[in-house]
Amino acid sequence: MSIEKLTSTVIETAKEKAKEIKEKYTQEIKKLQQSTEEQLTKLTQEHNERVTQQKQLLTTQLLSNAYLTAQKEILQAKWTIINEIFNKAVEKFINSNHYYQILNELIAQNADNNTEIVVNKKDYEEIKKHNANLKLTVDENLQNGIIIKKGRIELNYTIDKIVSTLKNELIIELSNLLFTK
Repeated sequence: MSIEKLTSTVIETAKEKAKEIKEKYTQEIKKLQQSTEEQLTKLTQEHNERVTQQKQLLTTQLLSNAYLTAQKEILQAKWTIINEIFNKAVEKFINSNHYYQILNELIAQNADNNTEIVVNKKDYEEIKKHNANLKLTVDENLQNGIIIKKGRIELNYTIDKIVSTLKNELIIELSNLLFTK
């Protein structure tokens, strides 16, 4: 064999080997590209699913917060209405003829000569008319009603105390009357 033929055979063999190597790596590159595309598609799908879940969660949270805020405002409005009703009832009672009649009945039931009656300045004269023989003390901080003191015992008949007690007892009934559908 001649050198040229040998060279030509070596070159041909090298070209074939290079072609095989090129085809092998081309196939490997295609497999890697396909695998990469599949992984990218899978990651994109997982990301989109997570984004969708986060959107749903955020939407649920926002709706829940809006509902809670609305319920809170409704409850505050209901309390405002209930407090207004109690305030108007107290005002109407204090301006009625029954107010002094009831105060005098409470004094008659609970007072004796050793009793001190604490009243506000506005009610002093009216209560003094019917209870001249009892010790009356004016308390500027007392709004309405009376406090009967017998030694260490105090009977609190202030309107605020009575309304507070009644409110606790009547709040459910009043709420049902006002706000049930």
